[in-house]
Amino acid sequence: MSINYSAVVADLRAKLGDEAVSDDAVRRFAWSTDASYFRIVPEVVVHAETLEDARDTLEVARQHNAPVTFRAAGTSLSGQAIGEGILLILGHDGFRKIAVSEDHNQISLGAAVIGGDANLALKPFNKKIGPDPATLASAMVGGIVSNNASGMCCGTAQNSYQTIASAKLLFADGTRLDTGCERSKEAFRESHQQLLSELTDLAKLTASNPVLADRIRKKYSIKNTTGYSINALVDFEDPFELINHLIVGAEGTLAFVEEVTYNTVDEAKFKASAMAVFFNMEDAARAIPPIKCDSVAAAELLDWASIKAVTGKKGMPDWLSELPEGAAILLIESRANDEATLDAYTQDVIAKLAHIETERPISFSRDPEVYSKYWAMRSGLFPIIGGERPKGTSVIIEDVAFELEHLANAATDLTALFHKHGYPEGVIYGHALAGNFHFIITPTFASQEDIDRFHGFMQDVAEMVINKYDGSMKAEHGTGRAVAPFVEMEWGADAYTLMKRIKQIFDPQGLLNPGVILNDDANVHVKNIKPCPVVDDFVDRCIECGFCEKTCPTSALNFTPRQRIATLREIARLEASGDKQAAEEMRAAAKYDVVDTCAACQLCTIACPVDNSMGQLVRKLRTPYITTTEQKVLDFQAKHFGAVNQVISTGFDVLNIIHKVTGDSVTNGLMKVGRMVSKEVPYWNPDFAKGGKLPKPSPASPDKETVIYFPACGGRTFGPTPKDPDNRTLPEVVVTLLERAGYNVVTPDNTRHLCCGQMWESKGDFKNADAKRDELIDALSALSALSDNGKVPVVVDALSCTYRTLTGNPKVEITDLVEFMHDKILPKLTFTKKVNVALHLGCSARKMKLEPKMQALADACSNGVKLPEGIECCGYAGEKGLYKPEINASALRNIKKLIPVDIKEGYYANRMCEVGLTQHSGISYRHLAYLLEECSR
Repeated sequence: MSINYSAVVADLRAKLGDEAVSDDAVRRFAWSTDASYFRIVPEVVVHAETLEDARDTLEVARQHNAPVTFRAAGTSLSGQAIGEGILLILGHDGFRKIAVSEDHNQISLGAAVIGGDANLALKPFNKKIGPDPATLASAMVGGIVSNNASGMCCGTAQNSYQTIASAKLLFADGTRLDTGCERSKEAFRESHQQLLSELTDLAKLTASNPVLADRIRKKYSIKNTTGYSINALVDFEDPFELINHLIVGAEGTLAFVEEVTYNTVDEAKFKASAMAVFFNMEDAARAIPPIKCDSVAAAELLDWASIKAVTGKKGMPDWLSELPEGAAILLIESRANDEATLDAYTQDVIAKLAHIETERPISFSRDPEVYSKYWAMRSGLFPIIGGERPKGTSVIIEDVAFELEHLANAATDLTALFHKHGYPEGVIYGHALAGNFHFIITPTFASQEDIDRFHGFMQDVAEMVINKYDGSMKAEHGTGRAVAPFVEMEWGADAYTLMKRIKQIFDPQGLLNPGVILNDDANVHVKNIKPCPVVDDFVDRCIECGFCEKTCPTSALNFTPRQRIATLREIARLEASGDKQAAEEMRAAAKYDVVDTCAACQLCTIACPVDNSMGQLVRKLRTPYITTTEQKVLDFQAKHFGAVNQVISTGFDVLNIIHKVTGDSVTNGLMKVGRMVSKEVPYWNPDFAKGGKLPKPSPASPDKETVIYFPACGGRTFGPTPKDPDNRTLPEVVVTLLERAGYNVVTPDNTRHLCCGQMWESKGDFKNADAKRDELIDALSALSALSDNGKVPVVVDALSCTYRTLTGNPKVEITDLVEFMHDKILPKLTFTKKVNVALHLGCSARKMKLEPKMQALADACSNGVKLPEGIECCGYAGEKGLYKPEINASALRNIKKLIPVDIKEGYYANRMCEVGLTQHSGISYRHLAYLLEECSR
């Protein structure tokens, strides 16, 4: 029976509204990608902010018999977060509850809470959640529990299955269950007695089959996420405990996870790490069983191919190049809550490995600077291999598990399969204590022959893992589609029958994520493979992992870098296939989402494990859209920028006078008329700043140090807003502060004309951008040369301007005002602290790594500094906030409710950003220089 998706979309919009529902072709395609190697384009996408949204979506799905796939962060690797029909994505603001119990032994988390944020909430209590996947900084709790994701330390003892206390669930029929609430359970007993009885009977049936029960226990003695968590059937009898634990690792196929309560685990106060270097893999594998004890919290194994992959790379130990061929490394970490216990642990490890010859003595270090280099090897593997793979290839990480005695032989066999199937770049590493290997290959999927080769490789891997060693085809990444064809092969007919029955009990209509975990198609793992066409050097390394999405300021507006890159790749694929018309149509349809609304803040580059730069690519993509007329305007602005800058500043003063006389509606109407004439006319808002002024430094004194101060265009164009308590412009305040600290202040004579070029670069006009930057550097260098043999420091008062100026590699010393205030002014003045202030640590601060110094400046002047959670980029994007205010509004949509009512002022170090922060926070945001000047009077 075919599904009328037009009717599905109409019904969803009637219940959820237009904003939450999208059937736009470009957006459906963009959201069809996750971190796996699959792509399935949904018919409609729903962004659910509340449980009611999810319930309404399921109601429509039942009415139309339409399949529904649930997605959290989309960092899953096996294809479980994509699907046909309805794709329900957790919204950008809902499902984010974090509640720590009074004794700190439990934490309740909404499904959209990022794992790392949960641990931040627990950090003051020396607690954490048990699961510790490598994606913890990006993965959401809904995905972590649904995949039973684990990592280096949690093993099988502290994963979601072992640490879940209760869950709030929404079943396919629309029924809600809170397994931690007696009233909810009693209501569920009344409405779903048959479901509970069937689960209980299934557990009894399993327990009565000793061969099957023993097999289940054996399979879960090592890491295993292949199929459903049927160990619940032998571990529990209570039907609600069965539900609790069957949901873990169910990958959204049994119910929607609204919230999870975890039992927390202790976070050790003291840590020490050692790097044990063995002459071969066999010795390294022999070292693992003796140290599987309380003395070791984590042990990571790296094979010779892994070592070669990281040798010579930035941050890696120099001596790696000296290791003999075939060497293997075991990274070992011990943890304890007191130093004496830690000493005992490390000595115990050394003693237990004394019988095995090592390439160098095993020595533990407690110095983070030392052992961080050890772990950089482990964490660096994936980005190094992913980033250096040939263009057009994909990167696939699979994980398997074996009993410890088989590790060495399994590694040899797996390496042989790499070479047999043409993947010589394959590397093996993993969580040794859990018998868990990860392996990385970088296949091409350009032809059916490529796909057939991958199919043959996976068949051989399955034969080796399952039939030779009775291991796990999936240890911690979830079954998904990637190993769905091998579930019955691994478990056998009896266990597979149990799994099919579980699916039928929970989801009799088969609506929830069909085709995931259980799939009758033996080739599903080699269907719907996404291609990886070449787009541009800036983004060709992208592995679509989604790490960028947490920090992207446009994630709630439309796209993140992952979705922009996926869209660009499809346009490139269409062009390469010869379908130029389809490519042009998609390019035109995607322009707003991909090119126009990217803030180009480059926070994605900081988060990206393979150093993509979507921001730089977007600026490059804007170049062809500059018309001849627009280019002439840009050229004129660059040539006559002094006059242009003065006119704009004066214009803002005039605009404020008009606003005072006529009010909001008339002023807004005038601006609307202006935008009909030119898109360079900004949108009006009542918090629009006045024009800025240039400073007037005092006459120089021969007994004082001199500093050259360059007021960037933001501060000299945009003066105070109506909310600002100080009518002085930033340059005036900076001169006052510098002179109070004992400096002679010199500014360039032609300051109005000078600019770092950011406003041109953001439009894609690189020629004028670089010319203006170089002109600024020349002017500052010439001015510096006139004083003290060119040793006079230059200070710039806008983070983004400083950052871009430094890209020109100036010979003169250029420092951002934030750094200068911290390093030079803070020690010279005495400060009186204010009560409480807000602080923004935006994209430029993060790119320049100045967050600690900004925090120190704010702490020196305030008794309480509030950093609104999750506000990492304001989205103003230079002057783009004037012309695309929806970016700024979306990025700062929550800031007002995140700032306590007693805080009346906030601080940053970029005037344009401060204008946007002021508008959406409801309080005055100004440069930190204002705070230091006021508190040092």
